[in-house]
Amino acid sequence: MAKILDIGCGNNKAEGAIGIDAGLNTQADIRHDLNKFPYPFNDNEFDLVICKQILEHLDDLGKVLDEIHRLSKSGAKVIIEIPHFSCYYAYGDPEHRHFFSYFSSEFLKRNGKFRVFKRLISFHRAFRRYKLHHLFNRFPRAYERFWTFIFPAEHLHFELEVIK
Repeated sequence: MAKILDIGCGNNKAEGAIGIDAGLNTQADIRHDLNKFPYPFNDNEFDLVICKQILEHLDDLGKVLDEIHRLSKSGAKVIIEIPHFSCYYAYGDPEHRHFFSYFSSEFLKRNGKFRVFKRLISFHRAFRRYKLHHLFNRFPRAYERFWTFIFPAEHLHFELEVIK
């Protein structure tokens, strides 16, 4: 059975996962300040790490990625969901420290520690109705350069593989 870690789980912890979060009123199994390293887990412990709507809140993304790499098994999957920089959630929350684009996945590779095998920009259903998401995901550079603020995105979804 796969061992799953949900980093910054809040009150939406993935089923079957160990949740870690700093918040007191969350579904977290472990309370821990996610800006403090190391996290309280052994090396090579997890098969799947989930980071949904948390990376934008943390101070040092490089250290967080290094920590995810440390506690993940070779070949483990990492699922990341973060607000796209054009989403009003991204710039409307003063606790957000980082903004992300489709091409932020290059930073997520972290000097060869991860392989990005899926990247997706998601949109509000009003834009999905007209199938614009297919076009924008096929041509992400053109989308982010010319169309982003006309048709703002909501989230980015990245899937990575841990390389050890």
